[in-house]
Amino acid sequence: MNVAYPRSAFDADVAAIQGVADLMSGGFENPEGITGQVRVTIPEYPEQSFIVRFAAELHVEHNDMNQMTEANVTIPIATIRRMFAEFETLDWRDPGIIGTITFTGNLALANHLAKSCVRPSNWTMARFRKAGRQHAALGHRNLTAVEYLYCPTQRQILEAMAESRPVVVTGLQPTPPCRDWTLDLLVERFGDSLVRVRSATHRQTMADFVRELKEFEANPYDRMIEGFVKPYTEGAILPEAMEAHFGPLFFDREDFIPPQLWLGSVPTHVPTSSLHRDPLTGFLFQVMGRKRLDLYSADQADLLYPMKAYNLYQPCWFKPEAPDFERYPLAREAKCISVTLNPGELIIQPAGWFHQVYALDSPNMSVSYFWRY
Repeated sequence: MNVAYPRSAFDADVAAIQGVADLMSGGFENPEGITGQVRVTIPEYPEQSFIVRFAAELHVEHNDMNQMTEANVTIPIATIRRMFAEFETLDWRDPGIIGTITFTGNLALANHLAKSCVRPSNWTMARFRKAGRQHAALGHRNLTAVEYLYCPTQRQILEAMAESRPVVVTGLQPTPPCRDWTLDLLVERFGDSLVRVRSATHRQTMADFVRELKEFEANPYDRMIEGFVKPYTEGAILPEAMEAHFGPLFFDREDFIPPQLWLGSVPTHVPTSSLHRDPLTGFLFQVMGRKRLDLYSADQADLLYPMKAYNLYQPCWFKPEAPDFERYPLAREAKCISVTLNPGELIIQPAGWFHQVYALDSPNMSVSYFWRY
């Protein structure tokens, strides 16, 4: 737990509402000069609703609630309580969170605001510091390629994890083979399974999602907003009905946190996952299409401008796909290694490695498992 935010101080509803507003203000960064206003409404306590204004700092206003805003977010008090009580583990993809909130207006502003609400645990911060020290000592920023392992033993995988070396595993024989999976087969097998929740009014089964994906491929668009407007599941929890078909291919299921589904169609120049790092080791199994991963060692954190507000993963302000070296000059010195993941291959990314992911083919599907230790 991050002792800077004691949960017990916010047991009362009004205190929890103020606590979330304080989290937003304290976690807000704005190096790109984003402007706008977002109204946050709590239906059970309308008098406690507030407006947040983006500037160099985030300003929270409780007066003049009739002023115009670019976005409106309605959050029930039960979710407000969860947002503060669980800021270290809050996952906006959780249907129990995002499925209770309604959004209108500028969704990019709402997304930016949401990212300001989370905080890392002391454990997560310690993991990243440890990875940075280890990568520096082993010279990982000078690696030029990712190692490939053909049908490795579990001991070989554990050794690579202990040395924080990313590896690609080949020679796997999943059942059924990856070549057999198609969008139509996914709908046939799992059409009624819930795969994506975007808000209290936007829930999609596999059949719904595949229909939207095919519509996008027929009429593609360029404007993508992470968490809202992207024909991609973005790491939604893998439906229980799919778990038996998609790993894990090593160790026991109990060794991993719940698996995530990465399914969709994203243009090759748009990252499916923007630059970030995770405090847990990730096992990413490629099922359909190819993906490219660009990896940066943990000891390059000072070059990549990681965000101060994060919890389960830490995003970066620097965007390699559209580098702004005037705004982020230290990023010129960053070194990355790239690897292409083919269907049937598995990449293991030790905790702390920064990475950005692209779909080289569409449709594209991966399943990820995070080692819980």
